[in-house]
Amino acid sequence: GMAEVLRLQRRLRELEEELARERGGRRAPRARIEAMSAEVTDTNPYSRLMALKRMGIVKDYEKIRTFTVAVVGVGGVGSVTAEMLTRCGIGKVM
Repeated sequence: GMAEVLRLQRRLRELEEELARERGGRRAPRARIEAMSAEVTDTNPYSRLMALKRMGIVKDYEKIRTFTVAVVGVGGVGSVTAEMLTRCGIGKVM
């Protein structure tokens, strides 16, 4: 019930505070970008995807955020594959 929700919210705050202490002032992770920009700049994490768009390989670059991809094995090839998919803006990597 409501008491359980309050307890979980309190625990969540405790864990967030603990995480902040563990990070020791390190920068927080980047917030999710709501709208993908076609502008190629150092601050645009989707610049690689924009290069593919300019080459005509990717037409609807916004759609990539809706895809889920499963990578089987994250060794030498799989880990690089997962990273590149993430850098291109894939919605979810499993």
